[in-house]
Amino acid sequence: MLDELAGFAATLTDLTRPIVHQYFRQNPNIIQKQDNSPVTLADQQVERVLRKAILGRYPDHSIIGEEDAHHSGQAPYTWVIDPIDGTRAFSCGNPLFGTLIGILKHGEPQIGIIDLPMLDKRWVGQIGKSSSCNQTICQTSSIQHLAAARIATTSSSLLGEAGLPKFEHLAAACRVVNYGGDCANYAHLASGWCDIVVEANLQAYDIMAVVAVVMAAGGMVSQWDGKPILLDDFDGSIIAAATPELHAAAVSYLLD
Repeated sequence: MLDELAGFAATLTDLTRPIVHQYFRQNPNIIQKQDNSPVTLADQQVERVLRKAILGRYPDHSIIGEEDAHHSGQAPYTWVIDPIDGTRAFSCGNPLFGTLIGILKHGEPQIGIIDLPMLDKRWVGQIGKSSSCNQTICQTSSIQHLAAARIATTSSSLLGEAGLPKFEHLAAACRVVNYGGDCANYAHLASGWCDIVVEANLQAYDIMAVVAVVMAAGGMVSQWDGKPILLDDFDGSIIAAATPELHAAAVSYLLD
């Protein structure tokens, strides 16, 4: 069943890319949501198309998305979608944003899609199988020590007052620090182009897809406290690293 789901999920961005291209760098109307985060017509239309396609094929599956209400089904599978992860980047004409599609079984990530439409790159990961970028198998780097690591986070402000000092403590031990990137950071980690990604104050739709992509590429992913990322009891934090050794070292800094 998971192989079938992965194959179907990988086709969904063929439906969403034309919508994204239609609105990108066209100064789309930006709406402020109640939590002050931005949303555009592109976000709304992409999610609507994804929901229709998923429920048309699997009407008994559940769906959690950023823009519309939770749909509860009877099957053990839950689709978690973020139509445009990086709406701020999208709104500013920055191509480093993506569409995220995650599939969970009993609340545990199994399959992930990270689609970067403006770069024409799509990562597909299935835990227990592999991760690929445009159908070419990808692998995380072999870096084991913080002193050699390249670390990324989307924004210092998004880490929060409590999280920022912890991140800066960890980043000071790394070789390279990069800000920005949203979901592209996790895709780059899966391909071995960076070594650690750390974020906090996230929602399930921000992260469930990237867990499978990174882990299937050989990386380690957890909350800051080292616990696995599951749909239930997710605390909003994530640390993804290229190797178990690097992950353990990074977690120790975040817990310090």
